[in-house]
Amino acid sequence: MSTSFKKTLQYIVLLLIGSLLIYLSIQKADVSLSELQNVFQNTNLIWVFVSIVISFLSHFARAYRWNYLLENYNYKTDLFTSNASVFIGYLANYGLPRMGEISRCAVVSKYNNIPLDIALGTVLAERVVDVLLMFVLFILVVIFQYNDLHELLNKYILQPFSEKLSGTNLILILALLIIGGILLYILNQRKINKNSTSLWDKIFQVIQNLTKPLLSIHKIKRPIQFWGLSIGIWLMYFLSMYFCAWALSSTEGISFLKIMVLFLFGTIGVIVTPGGIGAYHFLITELLLFYHVDKASAVAFPWLVWGTQFLMVLILGGLSFILLPIIHKK
Repeated sequence: MSTSFKKTLQYIVLLLIGSLLIYLSIQKADVSLSELQNVFQNTNLIWVFVSIVISFLSHFARAYRWNYLLENYNYKTDLFTSNASVFIGYLANYGLPRMGEISRCAVVSKYNNIPLDIALGTVLAERVVDVLLMFVLFILVVIFQYNDLHELLNKYILQPFSEKLSGTNLILILALLIIGGILLYILNQRKINKNSTSLWDKIFQVIQNLTKPLLSIHKIKRPIQFWGLSIGIWLMYFLSMYFCAWALSSTEGISFLKIMVLFLFGTIGVIVTPGGIGAYHFLITELLLFYHVDKASAVAFPWLVWGTQFLMVLILGGLSFILLPIIHKK
C-alpha cells in the first residue's frame, strides 16, 4: 500500500467521522433550519468582527514569532511571506492532516531560500510549545473548573460506560481486548524481525528527534519576546472565542471560566479531525447543552466560530497563493 494511498484513505476516514459527528450534533439537538436561521439573523456582527480581528492578529503573531526560531540558524523570512505561509498552511490543513506544516515550510523554502529541513525543525519546535501551553490551559481548567470537568466525566464517560458494562458485555469487552492485544503483539514482532534495528534504538531515535526542537527553543536569542508572543497567541485564540460568544444573546452570559472549558475542548476537536470538521462542532454543541444553552444556539455557535475562521483562512490563504509569486517577481 503506497504512502499517498494511506494518506488519502486516512483523510477520507477522518472526513467521514467528522461528517458523522456533525450529523449527530444536529440530530441530538433536534433543531430546525428556521430556528438556526433565526439565531444567525439576530447575531451581533460587531462582536463577530472583533473576534475575526483578534484571530487575524494571533496568526500574524505566529508568523512574526517564527523568525525568533529561524534566527538560531541565521535565517530570516520577510513578514509578508511568513504570514502568507501561515495562512496557506492553515488552508492546507483543511485538506490533509499535517499537510499545513509541510506547505508552510515549502513556501519559505521557495521564496526565502530557507532549507526545508530547518524550516520543518522550527515548525516542530512551535508544535512542542503549543502542546506545552495547551497542557497549561488544561491545568488551569482543572484548577478553576474542576466541578464542571468532574460532572462532564460522569455524564458522558463513566455513567454510560458503567450502564453498558453488564456481565455479558464485560466478558465480551475483555475478550476483544485480549484478542486485540495478541494481534498487536504479533504484528509488532513481525515488524521487529523484519528490521535489524533494535526496539531500544528506535525508542532512542524518537526521543532524540523530539528533543532537537526543544534544544533549539532553549537556545533562542530573544526568549522573552518569543515566550511573550507564544502566550499572547494562545490568549488571542481564547479571546477570539470569548468575544464571539458575545455575538449571541444566549451565549453572551457564559462566564469567562466556562468559555475556557469550551476553548480547551474546541482545541481538542481541531486536533482530532482535519480543520476540526465535525469534532469541533460536536464537542462545543454538547458543552453548550451541558451549560443549559438553548438547542438552536448550541448548534449555531460552533458554526459561527468555525465558519468565520474558515472563511478568513480561505480568503487570505487563497490571496496568498495569488500574491506570493507576483510580489516576489518584483
